[in-house]
Amino acid sequence: MTDASQRDSEFELIRAILAGEGSSYRVLVERYSAMVFHIVRRFEKDESEAEELAQQIFIKAYENLQKFDMKAVFSTWLYRLAMNHCRDYAKNIRRGNKRFSELEPEFIERSLIDERTPYSGIELREWQHHLDTALECLNKEYADVFLWKYRDGLSYEVISEQTGISISALKVRVHRARKELKQRLDKKVS
Repeated sequence: MTDASQRDSEFELIRAILAGEGSSYRVLVERYSAMVFHIVRRFEKDESEAEELAQQIFIKAYENLQKFDMKAVFSTWLYRLAMNHCRDYAKNIRRGNKRFSELEPEFIERSLIDERTPYSGIELREWQHHLDTALECLNKEYADVFLWKYRDGLSYEVISEQTGISISALKVRVHRARKELKQRLDKKVS
């Protein structure tokens, strides 16, 4: 199935769901459950909590399905919704004053090691701004795959499974994104 035909069939499925065929939503849940669970497990290691979080995401997606504009790929929309939901979840956990033993080891290490200079925060914000600007200028089909791969740690297999794009095509897109990103960042440095 080509990217366009898969996208069109998803749009038809979404229209059917919005028209009242709620049982059709199961197809989307089955198709994207692996992607959602991969995202959730980055935020929550406990299996029952992860299942609850994934269920919340699919309920939220169902409740907000009318907001999907059918111009983008559904997996991209769902991915962003899941990431935002998980980030909110993580913020709520931090605000809830988790016990020290429940904190992630990486968080503890980052908190204990603070070798920053007074200027490092400014430099970091400046580089973050350059990176964000460069990412915004990337071709969207390259940027999405690049971010899924490197920011979110998804494997090519998972991305391929969720998007219907071949692994070799995904690797080409990531390579092109890296190349374009490097060129844009090199211009900022020089």
